[in-house]
Amino acid sequence: MNKKKPVLAVVILLIIVAGCFACGFFVGKDPAYPYLKNCNQPPGKEFLFGTDPMGRDVFSMIWHGGQVALFIGAVSTIVSTAVAMVFGTLSGCAPKWGDGLLMRLLEIFLSIPNLLAVIFLQAVLGKATVVSISFVIGITGGMSIAKV
Repeated sequence: MNKKKPVLAVVILLIIVAGCFACGFFVGKDPAYPYLKNCNQPPGKEFLFGTDPMGRDVFSMIWHGGQVALFIGAVSTIVSTAVAMVFGTLSGCAPKWGDGLLMRLLEIFLSIPNLLAVIFLQAVLGKATVVSISFVIGITGGMSIAKV
């Protein structure tokens, strides 16, 4: 039996992740700076992926956006795992009536649509930052893991 490993896919993924973290070294343009003379430019030498209607460099926006997305994904995964472990441990160590109560509370929380819960929790926390968004996504995602 020949088990082929997806080496090429792993290499490409590692290059993309490394590129997101090292984008400050090879992306020379600020992703938020509007180059007003260059609005809606097609891809070329100066702007590799072109510019958007406000003149911002699409290439630098992609790399910096990937960096933010990787951070949010990693932090929300850590938070959801921690929430699930704490909730599962409490439920497992509680007496039978406590376990039943915790599971009913969890089912009530899971009956709320995920997007609505994220919006509500973010509104409670206030200003949306990368850390608060990661925290909210982690909490809402951790509840479905805790059910398992």
